[in-house]
Amino acid sequence: MQSVERAFDVMFQVVQSERPATPSSLAHELGLPRSTVHRMLGALTSCGVIMRAPDEKSFIATPKLALASSTNRRVARLSDFFVTSLHRLVALSEETSSLHVRSGDQRVCVAEIEGSRGIRWSRGIGWGAPIWSGAVGRMLMAGEPPQELNDVLARHPLEPLAASTIVDGSELRALVDRARLDGTSWSASETVTGAAAVAAPLVTADGRTIAVLSLYGPAERLDHMLTFRTEIRSIADEAMAAWQSISTVPAVPAAR
Repeated sequence: MQSVERAFDVMFQVVQSERPATPSSLAHELGLPRSTVHRMLGALTSCGVIMRAPDEKSFIATPKLALASSTNRRVARLSDFFVTSLHRLVALSEETSSLHVRSGDQRVCVAEIEGSRGIRWSRGIGWGAPIWSGAVGRMLMAGEPPQELNDVLARHPLEPLAASTIVDGSELRALVDRARLDGTSWSASETVTGAAAVAAPLVTADGRTIAVLSLYGPAERLDHMLTFRTEIRSIADEAMAAWQSISTVPAVPAAR
């Protein structure tokens, strides 16, 4: 019974940490022997609720666990509201549409409607990727102060995820700045080889980006998806205005 309690203590500490948690920091914060913490981390990793961070030395919550956090339960209510917007995007484009939020240094899919085309891409609810990656990641980072991207990159060196992943920090910063100015972003084979996305933010009246809408499909159909850039942005703006006009639940960004 004590081992179960300790495992929960370690899991909750990882979830609550603002940065990836190391075995040493967890042992210090929880007052446990490092050997015990290592054993608990191994068990929690096997269960799929935490995973190793890119540095291979520290640990973070998996998207599955992040979605169960209290903050993301509030965001889940928001995703229920925006499912109509996702259906509108599918009706317009025939491509898969999705809603993403930030969770720590990950971007996580919290709602998805598959496209109607015979050949289509689907990521699934709970799918996650580094916050700096792809069109969705750039759009989320564009809603943050510029220093936040520097902080993220200091914690997570850029590494190839797919055939065309942006691994140059200066190029990535320029693309985030462009997304901030344009209000949309797009990518191809940056997070998943052969897949493309076009994204637009959900922005509150006071300028906070709380989530991102996107279209997702085969890279060879990127030009087709780009023809809907204006519509994606318009649908995002209309949906956000409707949400804020009727919602009594504060629209808050996902936990970091």
